[in-house]
Amino acid sequence: MNSQFISKYSGQQLVQLVTWLGMLVNVLLALLKFVVGVLTGSAVLLADAGHSFSDLASDIVTLWAVMIGRKPKDDNHPYGHGRFETVGTLFVAILLGLTAVGLGINALESFSVVPRPDILAIVAASLSILLKEVMFRVTDWVGRRENSRVLQANAWHHRTDALSSVAALIGVGGTYLGINYLDPIAALVVTGLILKAAWELGQQSVEELTDAVTDPEVEKEVNRVMQSVEGVEDYHEVRVRRMGSYLLADLHVEVDGLLTVSAAHQIAERVRLRLLNELPNLSEVPVH
Repeated sequence: MNSQFISKYSGQQLVQLVTWLGMLVNVLLALLKFVVGVLTGSAVLLADAGHSFSDLASDIVTLWAVMIGRKPKDDNHPYGHGRFETVGTLFVAILLGLTAVGLGINALESFSVVPRPDILAIVAASLSILLKEVMFRVTDWVGRRENSRVLQANAWHHRTDALSSVAALIGVGGTYLGINYLDPIAALVVTGLILKAAWELGQQSVEELTDAVTDPEVEKEVNRVMQSVEGVEDYHEVRVRRMGSYLLADLHVEVDGLLTVSAAHQIAERVRLRLLNELPNLSEVPVH
């Protein structure tokens, strides 16, 4: 992505920009697939339109989560608002799951319906694949750049819509070959893929909300920094937990027992500042 374009926007502005762009693409594609699905009688294309509408809801949740999650600390949230992004990710996962259930029910009901092959359906599905894959890559890139889990989850919502359109293309193509059951079967395959993505995102969110998971890569970086902090004789109980886009770490350090309390405190403060400076994703480092 063009660096001059990126430099014009702050991190939060870039997140909001890519989400608004996703909303526009979702509205246009949902309307296109719905109209073409009705005209051609394609169950999988109609289900795909529903998936695009659910992506719109996902974009709204993402915007809300990012706007709240990036707020600074206050009296009620001394650790910041990062967990709102985690809550947003969980909502996106639930939306994905509900989308999959609706798609699966629609696919089962459509086994008795014979779709009419139409070039419009193929064009609509192909256009959706192209646009949604582009949106996945752009959104995922911004999500990784800004370390936003909810934006990365929303990116996967774009990707599952692309997969849904692939299934639609297979289903519609099957009607040209006289294999009408490919349409609902393709929709059922997409249902399974979406359910899998929803489960994984939901599981990660619940683990994060319950502090059940740490980041081993960050722990390695903490250990690397601690090897060179002057005055630290030993350290232990390094723990890292995630708060949305941010990370919290805490650890115990051991110092010379003959030092004054003031000198020991200075070493602890040195540890805290070194970790915050060298690991920019860390927002808080209590040192015991």
